[in-house]
Amino acid sequence: AAGYILQDLAHWYFGEETYQQNSWGGKNGLSIDKVLELWLEHCYYLLPLTLSCATSQARILASLVPIIFLSWSNYALDSDSIWGLPFLAAKKRLLIGKLGTNISQETNDMRTIQKWVMDQNPATDQTSHWWVQNMNREAQFAFERLVNSITIKALFETKFHPDEYTIEPVRGMNEIYVSAPSKRAGPKTSDDVFFTEHVDGPFCFFPFASVYRCILAIDENQCEFTTHFPNAFHSLAARNGDILAFDFHRESHYITQKYSGGNKHRIVLKLHYVTAPTSLFWLCGRLLRFLSVKYNQLFRALFLATIQPTSKSTIILADLGVVGFTVLYNAIEKFIGYANLTYYIALTITSLTMHSYALFLYATQFLHYLRYISTYFDRKNVAFGTFKRDVLLFKSIALAQLFRLYLKQGMPHPLSLIGVFLGYFISIKATQALGVDGTYFGIELNVVKKDYKFVTMFPYNIIPHPMILGQCFAIASMHFGSTYLRTHYPLLCPIHIGLYLTHLTQEAFDFHDGIPWYKQSIETKKIN
Repeated sequence: AAGYILQDLAHWYFGEETYQQNSWGGKNGLSIDKVLELWLEHCYYLLPLTLSCATSQARILASLVPIIFLSWSNYALDSDSIWGLPFLAAKKRLLIGKLGTNISQETNDMRTIQKWVMDQNPATDQTSHWWVQNMNREAQFAFERLVNSITIKALFETKFHPDEYTIEPVRGMNEIYVSAPSKRAGPKTSDDVFFTEHVDGPFCFFPFASVYRCILAIDENQCEFTTHFPNAFHSLAARNGDILAFDFHRESHYITQKYSGGNKHRIVLKLHYVTAPTSLFWLCGRLLRFLSVKYNQLFRALFLATIQPTSKSTIILADLGVVGFTVLYNAIEKFIGYANLTYYIALTITSLTMHSYALFLYATQFLHYLRYISTYFDRKNVAFGTFKRDVLLFKSIALAQLFRLYLKQGMPHPLSLIGVFLGYFISIKATQALGVDGTYFGIELNVVKKDYKFVTMFPYNIIPHPMILGQCFAIASMHFGSTYLRTHYPLLCPIHIGLYLTHLTQEAFDFHDGIPWYKQSIETKKIN
């Protein structure tokens, strides 16, 4: 396709008429659809010639396009991540809003559904669930109006720009969910899954598209059931029209209950929406919607079968099948992230196929620095939990490889080992002084409520920027202490140090999309 376009540019530059201009264009030329069809046919029949002329490595790379494409598409999921690059700042995918504040019809619809639910006498010791079709007509109409609420539509458009994405309801998954004020004593049941950190759906690798579960609270929530989102670093006890919308297949969450007993239930509506780029919605959006509905129906059947386990088989199924699998599945998202997993799998397959460890090495060594720099600069709506998870993963994989190369030819010189130990000792002490959240931009991202001068203990009372300088010293000691590193990968450690010093400069001058901390007091005085 690129060669075809370049060929036409050459014709245009030299003023030559092309075959297409003569036969496709003109007064009685072909329609746009026919031109596109012939152009695709032209490209298709050129493929054998292109592959025949390509080198073996180019052919291998072409065969790897699907896995590389899958990796990229798992990062490019919304308007904030449209570039699909793992080193850019990870934004929150949790959407928070409120219904009924300006539209009385929304409030009336929520009250209609609440009344219908309480008329059903929901259980007081286990959750209750109803599909929309189980309700009476008045409640169904009220539910449908809430599904099509302009408030919810506007909320989604803050994350999925309407010029880029299509958003449609997934009615086959919509339901009413009622939390009981107390839990039945006895063995574990499927209800325990809600109190366990979990991801709702299994299609975490699906390209470009997302199914969002929208929790809409329609009562007082007097037992204070709170939903926690570790990746977004946010918790909310939703009540009276509060909305929590999150990716059904990717967002970890769990609930806690502050008060128990009595007869006060928590009633929420589970509304669902599928999002995908408009140009791909016909495939990605519709297919994910179909798969999600089928999965939700199957899982609901399993869930209801184990909500009151009586036999040994149902107890085991509830404990291991529902809760156990949920814990395992969530652990991968919690500590690795499925998008990151696709990235490393794609890199591993590509590197092995092309017989190039250097490709894997250099593509995994510097991700954490680039994420530091991009996140420090762009601080708006950052998913703090995701940021911490990702940079810890990126850094761990990078350092594991660096230490392996450092020790590849045996024990390095004692002075080099002392330098590595000293450098990382200073860095670890700096982390202890700041705390983990403070280390990962907790102050800058408004998670740690302290100012920039709150740390005065060692090593901050002796060394400026001890965390970065300590690690630079350690990496420099590796470089000069390992002949193997200097011979086979001479630029590896210098790039590490260069990127660290770039970030140090960024921190020193507080270079970000906003006012530097040392100028904020001056700006405040000007305003006053």
